[in-house]
Amino acid sequence: MPDFGVLSTILTWVRRPDDESNADPELELHVGGSVGRQYGENLTWCDVPIRAGDVLTVEVRDDVEADPPQTRRVDEEAGLDDVSRLRLQQKRLEKLLAEVNEELRECGGA
Repeated sequence: MPDFGVLSTILTWVRRPDDESNADPELELHVGGSVGRQYGENLTWCDVPIRAGDVLTVEVRDDVEADPPQTRRVDEEAGLDDVSRLRLQQKRLEKLLAEVNEELRECGGA
């Protein structure tokens, strides 16, 4: 990581009452972070399912060079002025509203 940014290691366990995770909880390890002006670039080194019994070790070191991330994704809002950012959000919301309206028509609710 450069001098400024975010680095996180997250272990997630999910068990929901109404889907397959009820009988088989989901376990996942995520190692990622973000860098760039206002953290506009999202990085992922690891996003993998794990199982009960797996052993995870986190070692913090500053004497080795990290592997490059597996994925890099730039936030499409990074660097936009307020008006451009709001217009982008408006387009997303209009698309979502069109999808909801279509689902309502298909269900006979509109």
